[in-house]
Amino acid sequence: MNTNISQWLESKTGDTKRQMAIKLGHTPSTFNRNIETAEVIIAVCRAYGINPVEGLIAAGIIEAFEVAQAATESSLAEVPETALLEEVLRRAAGREDVSNVRKLQLVDEDPDYSNMSVEDARNYGLAAKEEDQNIGRDESPHEP
Repeated sequence: MNTNISQWLESKTGDTKRQMAIKLGHTPSTFNRNIETAEVIIAVCRAYGINPVEGLIAAGIIEAFEVAQAATESSLAEVPETALLEEVLRRAAGREDVSNVRKLQLVDEDPDYSNMSVEDARNYGLAAKEEDQNIGRDESPHEP
């Protein structure tokens, strides 16, 4: 852990450790003992309108790349699939060799199978045909 976190906090807040302790409602001695903990760093940062992540990085509790990785993963989870696919294709189109990249073709939504005609079901391969072999009850797989 970075031992200069108290200096960093003092420079960011413009207050002394004693003033920070009072603002948080801590005794100065308790504050000084715990100034390097994530809990106190976050509390000070929030009390002074500083991004707590900056304080945790300055203290060496977390690394900047960890924050970037978490932010990227979190952000990507919110992006619609079509936007992701379009971005992948855009990047791929910028490469010199795009011979192995196929154009994205989005398909229509799945049909409503409950209202599908027998002919449409056959076209989708969903309905049995007369020439298909039937499997009887005794022939179907089952647990021993």
